[in-house]
Amino acid sequence: MERESVFFNYLCNNKKTFIKLLVMFFLGMVLGIIFINSVNSTQILEINNYICELVNNIKNLETVNKTEILIQSIRQNISFLLLVWFLGCTIIGSGLIYIAIIYRGFLLGYTIAVLIACLEIKSSVVFIFSSLLMQNIIFLPMCFILAESGIKLYRRILTNYINIRMELLRHSAIMLISIFITIIASLVEVYISMNLLILLKNFL
Repeated sequence: MERESVFFNYLCNNKKTFIKLLVMFFLGMVLGIIFINSVNSTQILEINNYICELVNNIKNLETVNKTEILIQSIRQNISFLLLVWFLGCTIIGSGLIYIAIIYRGFLLGYTIAVLIACLEIKSSVVFIFSSLLMQNIIFLPMCFILAESGIKLYRRILTNYINIRMELLRHSAIMLISIFITIIASLVEVYISMNLLILLKNFL
């Protein structure tokens, strides 16, 4: 109960920042959806061919190099976290952190819009919920928490906060925790979400 209270107090004390981050993230998703709706017919055809090929590969899949996919997932996710961490350590980081969150939302919105545009409703729903949902439930909160930490550090740098070294250590500790949990998210993506997608391949 005490841990839950600490976490609840943390959310309440920083709710304005988290609301801004959520707004930026959903703005990015909307931009991703708008972007896919604005591409020309040739690009749509190329995207559609890619998605159809991807679905066919999944349906005919017998073996998967999960180690390679895991390494790629970890590399991409950790690279984003390191970017957010670094931006929080710079004097111009606050605005750029929001842009990074918009970009992350853009990628997710674009991916969802592409799947909906290229697949039938049933297939797109199966694909989205089996391959995107679980790992993002784990990964995205880490992005927001690290982003909030970076914004807080940036503000304290601007106000000449007396114990910047401790703040840097705090921010770095949150980054390390985020990386650890992100690795778990990548494991979920490769060993649970991917297996679930293969299990449901007949519904694609």
